[in-house]
Amino acid sequence: MDKSKYLDIGIKFRGGAFPGETWNSLNEKHGCPFVSGEAWRSFVKSELKKQNKLPSHNEDIDGIYKTTVEINKDGSHTSSKFIKMTEEKAKDMVFLLEAHGYDPKIWEVSTAKNSMWNMQSKKHGIQTLYSSKITVKPRKEYLWNEEDIEKLFANLKTDYKNKINITPKQYEKNGNVLVVPIADLHFGLFADFYSTGNSYNLDIAEKIYYYTLNNIIDRVKNKKFEKVLFIIGNDFINADNIAGTTTKGTPQDNSSSWFDTIVRAENLIVNGIDMLTEIAPVDVQYVMSNHDLHTMFGIMRIMNAWYRKDENVHIDSVPLPRKYYRIGKTLLCLSHDIKIKKALETITVEAKDQWSESEHIICLLAHLHQAMIYEKQGYLEIRRLPTISGWSRWSNNEQYIQTEKKNETFIINKELGITDIINTIII
Repeated sequence: MDKSKYLDIGIKFRGGAFPGETWNSLNEKHGCPFVSGEAWRSFVKSELKKQNKLPSHNEDIDGIYKTTVEINKDGSHTSSKFIKMTEEKAKDMVFLLEAHGYDPKIWEVSTAKNSMWNMQSKKHGIQTLYSSKITVKPRKEYLWNEEDIEKLFANLKTDYKNKINITPKQYEKNGNVLVVPIADLHFGLFADFYSTGNSYNLDIAEKIYYYTLNNIIDRVKNKKFEKVLFIIGNDFINADNIAGTTTKGTPQDNSSSWFDTIVRAENLIVNGIDMLTEIAPVDVQYVMSNHDLHTMFGIMRIMNAWYRKDENVHIDSVPLPRKYYRIGKTLLCLSHDIKIKKALETITVEAKDQWSESEHIICLLAHLHQAMIYEKQGYLEIRRLPTISGWSRWSNNEQYIQTEKKNETFIINKELGITDIINTIII
């Protein structure tokens, strides 16, 4: 009995040529001389093994293309397909990722198994193919290249005007400093009423940001200041990479691409600094945080370059976990978060020289999206800053309830410490 035509049909079926069919249904449809579909499947498998052949997606062999992809519970993917490659390419992780359709800048190979097969091609005779199976996982850090850098800078405004010799309108050496912290903006976060009970995206965040700064500026228009301290970082951006995760890899709900978010964030910060320089010279302090460590450090280095010739703006882009800023007799400790019980010990060691000369020691924290004042530890006063941002699906699920959206701004006098707190409420 000639079973060759049934072998050909079986090979095509294994390659995915008859979707919706089973071995049993095909066995009946073609009147195959096998007692069951399972017997036919075993026959095809046995013949292929004898002949050292496998069905392939290669166009020279039946025109069949077959790929399987499994999405695993841990977020990794397992992909299997037939690939034409050399022995050297089989060891090249970048080649394998691209051959399976994964971007090497976003994904990395966890495991790879490649089995070589000799295939008979009608056009080219015997060809060497590989049955390739890889498991991939998202990279924790995005791999940069020249094209990415060009995209990042393509839309950044370039109409910078050197403001040296321009005297800010409200500048006066009177010992008063306006302290403007923007905490936990989470620029790029997506939230909707269905999953969180509030709406938040890039456009909403921009409006709230500018509303807050304009409100502050309007409420201090009759006051004069020696300096403005602008505190940013503190999860200014929601995701740290093109994969849309935090610095450590926690997936986020994002409202736009990472590139769009970064370009708009850069302009937001530049415009914010420029607005505040109308009041007095501005010191910008970057506070590192858990959502956007790499991205914000890069943006702050851009700010260093942007204002390098501006005598009215000083940028501190150092990514220390705790920063110290002296305003006369007041010492500020700026940190995204701190172990409250160890705060006094930590600050007295790290800032021991400044501590002894200060009468008011204030630690400004963020992270929890709530205004809080902790019990004083000696001279140390610990304040937790509120936020103007929306709240996420994750924070809602974890019951980290944000009671109100507001921003706290402080007027600190070099002798007296905090004299005024300006609350900007977002309705």
